[in-house]
Amino acid sequence: MKIIIIGAGSVGAALAKSLVEENHEVTVIDSRKENLEELSRQCDLRVVCGVPCYPEVLFEAGAQDADMLAAVSVNDEQNIIACQVASSLYHLPTKVARIRSEAYLVEKDELFRPDAIAIDEIISPEHLVSEHIARLVEYPGAKSLFEFADMHVSLIQVTAYYGGSLVGNPLSTMKDLLGYVDVSIVGVFRNGRSLQVNGGTVVEAGDDVYFVTDTGHIREVMSLLQNLENPYRRIMIYGGGVIGYSLARSLEKKYKIKLIESNRELAENLAQQLTNTMILREESSLQELFESEQIDKTDFFIAVSNDDKNNITAAMMAASMGARKTGVTIRRKEYLGICSKNVDVTISPDLSTLSALLTFIRHAEIKQVHSMRMGLSEAMEIVVHGAKGSSQMVGRKVSEVKLPAGSCICALHHGGITHVCCADLEIEDGDTMVIFMTNKDHIREIEKLVQTKES
Repeated sequence: MKIIIIGAGSVGAALAKSLVEENHEVTVIDSRKENLEELSRQCDLRVVCGVPCYPEVLFEAGAQDADMLAAVSVNDEQNIIACQVASSLYHLPTKVARIRSEAYLVEKDELFRPDAIAIDEIISPEHLVSEHIARLVEYPGAKSLFEFADMHVSLIQVTAYYGGSLVGNPLSTMKDLLGYVDVSIVGVFRNGRSLQVNGGTVVEAGDDVYFVTDTGHIREVMSLLQNLENPYRRIMIYGGGVIGYSLARSLEKKYKIKLIESNRELAENLAQQLTNTMILREESSLQELFESEQIDKTDFFIAVSNDDKNNITAAMMAASMGARKTGVTIRRKEYLGICSKNVDVTISPDLSTLSALLTFIRHAEIKQVHSMRMGLSEAMEIVVHGAKGSSQMVGRKVSEVKLPAGSCICALHHGGITHVCCADLEIEDGDTMVIFMTNKDHIREIEKLVQTKES
């Protein structure tokens, strides 16, 4: 496809690189020349310097014959206007926009439709992140969690610790330990490097392990890799922006929530909107506030302000003062490595946004995409179509499908049932499969396997 990307920031750059790797024809528009120069040095694409929503700039970028516009700049208004101009003047068929302001999102059903503002897909990073954190809160010890097949199966990342019965033992012993529970270990990473996963692979303390299982059995599988933790009760949120507010609102009926916000006006607004959340003002030192609010009795401290450095500092301070678990949202990629060693849970809004964008942009049969490990690994949910003669998958057993190294089919929705251990199942037209890739560079190979000869 011919795709125009508006914004050469971290999200736009990551999206451009992914799409170029997948052989799309990409043009990036940004008003900052230095960002474009850096991006053009890194990959093969066109760049246009100018105000992205100006008609002549969009024309220069090829809006008149482009297939898709992805407006992902940090400016909501710029993204909205660019989509409308591209639709009105150049009839660009598909427009997707990143929109962060709650003021637009609360009215999105009325605003963003063909007869109003012509945007086909709205992506809100803050809402994606708050939903992800809310899921993690249900499973203390999980570092990331993604649901597939209408939430029937989940992909979970945990760090293995001594005390888990599988730690120090080969994966072949897992069946004896779990019995009736079906689980697939799809990735084991040691010191950042992927290990080959087979029955002889021995999980060691400190390994990051990715597994797929029925959503109802997550806790049983986690208990193999670490001592199962008590549920969270007391949660403290640092930052009262869109993420903090959305998270508190979704959790306050079930957990005891405290939310820290330094801005007086915002704190007062939050106090009016959140009925079961205690709003705290950071008026003096954060350390004093932590002491007075007994941070050592907090089960989970999560820093979600718009400032990466403040988030990291607050989380590390909370951990040093006795918070049971800590988490942060991080936007700058260079900080992710630091956080992985000092914070229990690290979430990147940029990766969440990239996953949502790729889900929308890729092959029509791809229902979900989730990027992991700073975008190096990926999981996809794909619908398979075709007949035995036209498809490289239909009519074959899962075990007979030749996938690239480090990739696996880890679940198959077949015959109305979702199967995790599915090696002996024959793939049929309309089945949905979940594929995990330790190296996302193989995405094109996998997409070709899914396509029929006619496509």
